[in-house]
Amino acid sequence: SLSRADEPYEGHESYYAYLKDKYTRKRDLLANALKEAGFAVPDYDKTPGGGFFIFARAGKEIERAIPPEYIMAKNEAAPGGVARQDWALCQWMAEEIGLLCIPSSPFFSPERAEEGASDSFIRVAFCKTDETLEAAAVALRRMKALAGGETNSDATVAVAQDAQK
Repeated sequence: SLSRADEPYEGHESYYAYLKDKYTRKRDLLANALKEAGFAVPDYDKTPGGGFFIFARAGKEIERAIPPEYIMAKNEAAPGGVARQDWALCQWMAEEIGLLCIPSSPFFSPERAEEGASDSFIRVAFCKTDETLEAAAVALRRMKALAGGETNSDATVAVAQDAQK
């Protein structure tokens, strides 16, 4: 099968070229949506990235939008049993925005996580269907509205209304 992968595939010079194009497009779709929502993402013209994941940094508006009850709450799954900001952000995004992301602190040493080095980062997978990535982009647009000044209750109502559509 490896020799067949070198042959033309679906309009590309090889199966490998097809895969690279497919996942670059998926990565860029999600990276652009993350940037629009207020996250910083790597410059993929300068760095190879992280496989099928984007390691994104939350901007200050996003950090301020996390409901305070999520931050430093008891969470047995989190390092040290406490939801630092990365866990709080991911939990809030899952419960109120409808977007599942991965907290970054497990990718840091326990000491660096406790110092807060991982607090602003999340890990997001883009090895998903196009429909899932489009839905994530919609959720990130709702999140931007929430982080941009709507009260948490107003934004939660807007998110719930969008989810019903």
